[in-house]
Amino acid sequence: MVESRNKKEVVFNYILLTIIALIMLYPFFWMFFGSFKSNSEIINNQLSLFPQKWTIEGYKNISIIGGNSIFLYFRNSIIVAISIAVITVLFSSLGGYVLYRCPKLPFIGFIEKSFMISMMYPAVLLLIPLYVIVVKMGLYGTNNFSGIILASCTGAWGAALPYFLFRQFFASVPYSLTEAGTIDGANEWQIFSKLIFPSMRPVITTAFLIAFLTGWGNWLPVLMLSKDMSTYTLAAMLVNLNSDLGVDLSMTAALSTIVTLPVVIVFLLTQNRVMDGIAAGSVKG
Repeated sequence: MVESRNKKEVVFNYILLTIIALIMLYPFFWMFFGSFKSNSEIINNQLSLFPQKWTIEGYKNISIIGGNSIFLYFRNSIIVAISIAVITVLFSSLGGYVLYRCPKLPFIGFIEKSFMISMMYPAVLLLIPLYVIVVKMGLYGTNNFSGIILASCTGAWGAALPYFLFRQFFASVPYSLTEAGTIDGANEWQIFSKLIFPSMRPVITTAFLIAFLTGWGNWLPVLMLSKDMSTYTLAAMLVNLNSDLGVDLSMTAALSTIVTLPVVIVFLLTQNRVMDGIAAGSVKG
């Protein structure tokens, strides 16, 4: 009797979760199938999911945007997102290691609180100071995306969460491990690279993916620090696609699909590693 009741509860829970999942996924399905509709069909049948007449006009119309090929914006997105992820992971991991090895350094508490505060207020508040800093450094509008990458690597734009993942991971590492390395004559780099790094891989993968996905969808620093569309990313181009002249829903759905699908595929392929990394970075010894 109890076993039968448990099976019914499991079935009910699966049905309920499936319904909730479909409700949450419906906008993404609508976006995907909407990219194969004409603009008039989207307007006249706003809630319908499947196209009455399949067309790829939306994708044809976005093949060239602002005088540039969409592949240029895709390349820019890859460069910016990977650069942000590499820099964020590098400095977050090294910063977490320094705090683990030297917890009594001056102003450490202030630095950690600043990271925490940066996660609590809107990043848009940093626009003016970041703009001034980038301009003063001579990185405004550069074709190598230096200014965009620098601004996007700040705590408010996504570096804070990877930092805390590393910080919590190092808090679970036994201090006796590094002491043994010191006794054996290893320097700090050898301790970090040979003793700590092998066990950091799940956290590094998670932090890299978080930073990459954040950088991929980050559009505000791109619009703020670009002189022209040649340095736009896909996300920035999506925001800039519609103007006062009107909104083309078919083009918007097509470009939204192109922006969304790569990150969805990456996450689905790496979700197990992400979960392992979050678990590794959230356990404190």
